[in-house]
Amino acid sequence: MITAVRRTKTRRLSLVAATLAAGALALTGCGAGAAEESGSTPGAGGDLGSMTVVTFLPLESFSFGPEMFAYSGGYFEKHGLDVTLQPVQGTSAAIQSLLGGATTLTRASTVDVFPPMVDGQPIRAVGTMAYKSNLRMISVEDDPITTPADMEGKVIGMGSIGGTSEKLLNLTLDDAGIAADTVTRQAVPVTAATLEVVRQGQLDGYIVSLDTSLAIGQQNPDAVVDDAGLGDAPDIQTWITTESNLKDEKKVAQIEAFMAAIREAVQDMIDDAPNNFANVLKTLRDSGDWNFPALADDEIAAAALEIYTTQTWVDADGGVPLLENDLDAWKATYDTYVKAGMLEGGQNPGDWITNDYVPAG
Repeated sequence: MITAVRRTKTRRLSLVAATLAAGALALTGCGAGAAEESGSTPGAGGDLGSMTVVTFLPLESFSFGPEMFAYSGGYFEKHGLDVTLQPVQGTSAAIQSLLGGATTLTRASTVDVFPPMVDGQPIRAVGTMAYKSNLRMISVEDDPITTPADMEGKVIGMGSIGGTSEKLLNLTLDDAGIAADTVTRQAVPVTAATLEVVRQGQLDGYIVSLDTSLAIGQQNPDAVVDDAGLGDAPDIQTWITTESNLKDEKKVAQIEAFMAAIREAVQDMIDDAPNNFANVLKTLRDSGDWNFPALADDEIAAAALEIYTTQTWVDADGGVPLLENDLDAWKATYDTYVKAGMLEGGQNPGDWITNDYVPAG
C-alpha cells in the first residue's frame, strides 16, 4: 500500500500507485528550491497542468540528475508544470509507455530507439540528454580489461542479455574487428558484490553504470575500472515523444516547458562545479525526495557529476548547445549501426529528429 504525502504548493511530493504500460511506482509533484532561491518565480511559465514523464529505470543514479534536480529544485514548477516522474523497468517498457499514450516524454538510447523508428513507429527525437555512454568495465588487476582486445575469449557480465549494455558491447567489438561470438555474455547483478565473482575467476569482467563504477573503484584497491572502449561506441540518449503529441497544442507547450526546465537545471548544475556541486547536493539531499548510495557520498557524487556535466550532458567539442540534437552525429550513429548489421539501411534518420522544441539560445 502506497500512501500519499502532500505538502504545500511549492514543495509537494506524492507517492501513488500507478499502472502504466509496464507498471511501476509513480513519483508525483512539483519541487521548489534552487530555482526559487535564484530569484525565479514559481509558475512563471503559466499553469500548463500535469504531465507524466517516464524514466527507464528507478531514479537511483546521477544519470537522472537533470530530472531529479529539476524536480527538487523547483524548475518544473517555475515553468508551470506539475510533473510526474514515473519509473518503469527498462527502455522497452518506457517506449511502450510512450506509444501507448501513458507518458508524454521519455528518454532512450539510440541503440534502443532506432529499431522502432526504422520499423515505422511514430517516435520523434526532440532533444539530446546524453551525447555518449558512460558505461564502465569492472575487472581486477590480475587480469585487467582496458581495451576491446582484452575482452576476446572472455566471459563478460551485464545486467541483462540483449539490453543496452550488450548492444554497446557488440558495437565496441565490431569497431575493433573482434568477432562478437568470441565473447561470452552472462547476466549478473551489476553491483559491487559481483566483483568477488571476478576475483574467483568465474567472470572476467562486467559492465556497470558510472555511479556504481566509482563506488567499486573507491572501495576496492584491486578493482580496475575502465571505459574499455565502450564510450567510443556511438550512443546518443535522446528525449522522445510521439507524432500525435507534437500535433497537440497543450502537449507541445508542456514539452517545450519541460525541456526549458531541464536545460536550466543542467546549466545550474554545470555552474555549481566550482563549488564542488555543494548546492546541487544540498538541494537533492535536503528535499528528501531521493535516496541512493552515490548521493550520500560526497566524493562519489562530485566525481559522477563532474563527468556528467563535462562529458555526458554537454557536447564535448562545445559546438552544440545544451539539449540540442546534433544532426550530423545522429546520422553518423545511424550509419554505424547499419554498418554493424544492427539496422537495415535505406532510410533517412533526419526524418525522426527535430530541434523545433529545444529552448532557443
